[in-house]
Amino acid sequence: MSTHRRGEDPAPAREGAGDPEHAPVVAEGKETGREPGAEQSPRGGLGAVLQEEQFSVADAIGGRRGIVESVLPTLLFVVLFVATGAVALAAGVAVAAVVVMLVVRLVQRQSPSTVIGGLLGVALGGLLAVRSGEGTDFYWPGIVTNAVSLAVLLASLALRHPLVGVLVALLDPRVKDWREHEDGRRVYSRATLLFAGLYAAKLAVQLPLLLTGQVAALGAAKIAMGLPAFAVIAYLVWLMHRGLLARRGLR
Repeated sequence: MSTHRRGEDPAPAREGAGDPEHAPVVAEGKETGREPGAEQSPRGGLGAVLQEEQFSVADAIGGRRGIVESVLPTLLFVVLFVATGAVALAAGVAVAAVVVMLVVRLVQRQSPSTVIGGLLGVALGGLLAVRSGEGTDFYWPGIVTNAVSLAVLLASLALRHPLVGVLVALLDPRVKDWREHEDGRRVYSRATLLFAGLYAAKLAVQLPLLLTGQVAALGAAKIAMGLPAFAVIAYLVWLMHRGLLARRGLR
């Protein structure tokens, strides 16, 4: 997987949210905004890589800024909770960090939508944790989001409209007719299963940790199964998509 970066990204869709737990399927990357010397704001997620000849991990996860926006709130919560045992302090700092990220984007006149989703999730988790006094409640919004995302993906498969195919067709018009070809239906059904497997794995690992009160382990699992796991799935889907384009003579 290359770490090649681009000056411009032709992907038509906005990707991302401040926390990958609160963004379904193709939106786990980050839109990093305009960086010094850049001609155009690079985006993160599948939309940033689907039309490229080389897969870029940096583009898929939104670069350094995407990593910071994804990891920092959870990392701050875990570190402060373990160090002090103060739920209110840990939750308050995590929420404040996302607010600062939002303000920075507004000051830089960048889209705040990439942070707002994370702010809502972190704020709700912080509120639940403070009200109950249990650090694990901070993670309930992410757990619920994973469960809903898994249900939606499985439902799309059951209805023979695999969600990844629908989204990829919006991101790359070359495959807008994928439903008319068995190869396209097969490829995007498998791609949807990959993302469903990711959300199922998150639930299988994180829910038992939440129910047994493992705050630090749960935070580590959430970080590890966020952007890194998304990058792997995005790469596999990119390979499948490129293979389909090659077989149809569209590359």
